[in-house]
Amino acid sequence: MITKSIQKNEEYFIQFTDEELSKLGLEKGDKLDWSLNEDGSVTLKKWTTIDLDMSEWSKELLMFLIQESIEKDLTINEVIVEIIEKVIENYQNDLANDTVSKA
Repeated sequence: MITKSIQKNEEYFIQFTDEELSKLGLEKGDKLDWSLNEDGSVTLKKWTTIDLDMSEWSKELLMFLIQESIEKDLTINEVIVEIIEKVIENYQNDLANDTVSKA
């Protein structure tokens, strides 16, 4: 873990040294997501990129994504990330429940 101060200049930012980037497995230009913890600290997570071929997705699915985007005021990308996170959470819960029922 590295402790850094948040700096402000029109926007908020955190500046890392080359050594810190190396230690964290980051490179200049990597995008990070952040979340505020209960203790006031901030957790940064590196974005990962996946390529999706939407050309074969049904019109209904594409319309659903657009509708969710509008209703939640999110980008389509954010809607897809939200869906993927829910699927992963459900999968992990299913695994945990399956483990408990086998015990």
